[in-house]
Amino acid sequence: MKKFLFILLGLILLSLVWFLFIKEYDYRFHFQADYSPAVVKRELQDLGTYEIFNATPKISNLHSDQFSELKQEIDFRNNRLDLSWELEQEEDSLTDIYLHIAGPDKIKNRLSILNPFAESNYIDSLKTSFSKLGKGLIEKQKLYRIHIEDTISFSPSLDCVCKPAENIKIENKASQMVRDIQYLEDFVMIHELKLTGFPFLKIKRWDRENDVIDFDFCFPINLAQDIRPNSFVEFQQFPSSTSLKAIYNGNYRISDIAWYELIYEAKKRNLRTTELPIEIFQDNPKEGVDALSWKAEIYLPISE
Repeated sequence: MKKFLFILLGLILLSLVWFLFIKEYDYRFHFQADYSPAVVKRELQDLGTYEIFNATPKISNLHSDQFSELKQEIDFRNNRLDLSWELEQEEDSLTDIYLHIAGPDKIKNRLSILNPFAESNYIDSLKTSFSKLGKGLIEKQKLYRIHIEDTISFSPSLDCVCKPAENIKIENKASQMVRDIQYLEDFVMIHELKLTGFPFLKIKRWDRENDVIDFDFCFPINLAQDIRPNSFVEFQQFPSSTSLKAIYNGNYRISDIAWYELIYEAKKRNLRTTELPIEIFQDNPKEGVDALSWKAEIYLPISE
C-alpha cells in the first residue's frame, strides 16, 4: 500500500512539475470552421478584425510556409501572449482549430488554474475573448462561398487594356481597383470601344510574407484596331493557361481568400503552380446587390 502511495505521489509531483515548468502553454482552446486550413489561416492572420477584444490589439504574425500552423504575438490587456495555432483538416469542408496560449507570469497563471477556490481573471478573460472567436469565424465565413472545380480548366485567352499597380497591400486591392477603374473607363469611352468580356485582375507578384501584390487591372478589348495606349494604361495579351478554377461568391475585397483555397488544393493534388491567380469579375459592385450574389471566376495557373 505504501509503495502504491509513493508511486502515486511521485506521479502527482511529476505532473505538477510538468504543468508548472515544462508545459509550453497555459491554456488550450478547440473549435471548428468551414473550409480548408489554408483559408482558416488566412482568416486568423486578420485576428485583429474580430470583435473579441475590448480594444484593437497589436498583433504580430510570425511567418510560416505551412498551412497547418500559425504563431502570433499579441498584446492583450497590457500583457504579451504567445498564440500557437494548429490546423487539421477533418473533412473537405471542415477544419479543427487548436489554440495554445502562453502568457507572462507562467507560474502564477498556472497556479491560479489549479486553484479551485479562486477565480482567475487571466483565464476568464481568455475564455471570454477566444470563445467569441469561434463564433465570429463561423459568422464571417457566411459572407462568402468558394467552390473548387474537380477537373483541370483553361483560363481564357485575353487581349486587354490594363492599369498596372505595384506594392499594394492585399487588403487595399479593391480600393486600388476603384481608383484605377476610371482610367480604363475613360479610355474605353474616348475610343468608343466594346468590352469582349468581364473586367479582370492578373496578379504579377505576390509577397505572401508581407501580403503585398503587384497586379494588372484590365478590361478585355479587341486590340486589332487603330488604337494606342496612353501614359496611364498599357496593352496586354494573356494566353490561355492550364489552371485550377474556383468559383467565388462574395465581396471582391476579400476574394484573395479563394487564392489560398486554390493553392491548398494544388498542394493536395501535387500540382506545381505559379501562385499568381487571375480573377474575372462577373458582377458590378456599383449595382448595390447582396455581395454574396457577386461571382468571380478565379484561375490558378499550374504546370502539367
